[in-house]
Amino acid sequence: MKVTGLYRGKGRLIMKGKKIFKGTGIGLLVLFLFWFVREHIKLSPEEIQGWIVSFGIISPLIYMGMYTVKPVIFFPSSVLSVAGGLAFGFIKGTIFILIGSAGAAIVAYFLAHFFSKRFGDKDLGERVEKIKQKLHDEGFFYVLVMRVLPVFNYDLVSYVAGLTNVKFKQYLAASILGVLPGTMTYALVGSSIVSFNYMYLAIILLIILICALIGFWKKDKIKEILT
Repeated sequence: MKVTGLYRGKGRLIMKGKKIFKGTGIGLLVLFLFWFVREHIKLSPEEIQGWIVSFGIISPLIYMGMYTVKPVIFFPSSVLSVAGGLAFGFIKGTIFILIGSAGAAIVAYFLAHFFSKRFGDKDLGERVEKIKQKLHDEGFFYVLVMRVLPVFNYDLVSYVAGLTNVKFKQYLAASILGVLPGTMTYALVGSSIVSFNYMYLAIILLIILICALIGFWKKDKIKEILT
């Protein structure tokens, strides 16, 4: 019986060691990809736009596909979004960016959910743990605020949400609504390189004003998120 117990104990240690080894390996790979993209892949919106439109009729699918895998390759959202406005104009660009953002949010959410189940919960640091708890307690509102405010990394919020019990439908709805002001702004910046439209600017300013009023109304809760 003692021998059996000893083997079981060793087996658990080996399994735990394998999980730690795999988790560490994945973490190092993620850090390497993040560093590589930031340091060596420096494409401008114009370069991305030229590459996208070269696909002709399927260029929207290529663009949305690029946006969807963004959480894996850590490509900057701002550059891709401006490229979308430049390639497709304000209206179509906004739609394609929103769809791509939703795809990216889904990919990051389920990747985090998968690895949290596979490797168990890890100590992610006090700041991330605090965000996790807030997402768990009041998912929709906190995801919405963190999407609207530019102080939170988009993919980080997606990954952290995947580690919590926030309901997927609430998470996705808040993600789409939350990125709308920023998405429209980036699309306008991109499309303005070709031609400027004051009506689109007025729409964006109106949305920003509404967000500011809601932010003032809910300022105590927003302050709680930021602290």
